[in-house]
Amino acid sequence: MKNLAHRGYSVKYPENTMEAFIKAYEKGFDGVETDVHLTKDGVLVLIHDEKINRTSTGKGYVKDLTIQELRQYNYCYKSYGHYDIPTLEELLRFIQDKDFIVNIELKTDVIHYQDIEEKVYQLVKRLKVEDKVYYSSFYLPSLLKMREIDPHVYVGYLMEFHYKKKYQELIEHDLKAFHPRYNFLTQEHIKTLKNQNIFIATWTVPNLKEYQRLIDLGVDIIISNEYFK
Repeated sequence: MKNLAHRGYSVKYPENTMEAFIKAYEKGFDGVETDVHLTKDGVLVLIHDEKINRTSTGKGYVKDLTIQELRQYNYCYKSYGHYDIPTLEELLRFIQDKDFIVNIELKTDVIHYQDIEEKVYQLVKRLKVEDKVYYSSFYLPSLLKMREIDPHVYVGYLMEFHYKKKYQELIEHDLKAFHPRYNFLTQEHIKTLKNQNIFIATWTVPNLKEYQRLIDLGVDIIISNEYFK
């Protein structure tokens, strides 16, 4: 079982910042989960929301701002100090010489950034970290596109609602990894998924009790804000 830090070590440091990613590595997480968007000038940046309003001192959509414009603001999110918005390249360069996983969520379920799947894949390939990167998304076409680009990549189908519908799509498209929110995972669900040889990753696990329950049920990846080991 692997333990990934949700948006980095986000219970201690501002989410989706290099500080949060570095501290997750130092704490002992097996990797991090993060979210990728595309700037106006085509740079892959790591931030959860489509807008920068919640986590920074600025306002506006990522898609409408250049990397230079985005870096005029502080992504401190209720913390002290100054934090730049990180690029995907910066994070991938950090992990190049480390035994550390990055789960990249393609944030295409609200805004579909043109060719973002290809851009992400080519960057991962150029930096030679293919074996350290997993891809996930709520948007099924992005996962199918990633698999079309490279049939061997890990693609995980995220879900927060409509378990039955998502599970049916998972089976219909022969996806091998499912990423449901932790509270949807019952013993019966996990048994069914394991019988189908589906890899199970679950996210925002809130406490040690739930963490232990999911380990006992046999999930493969737990994504959490806190370090529970």
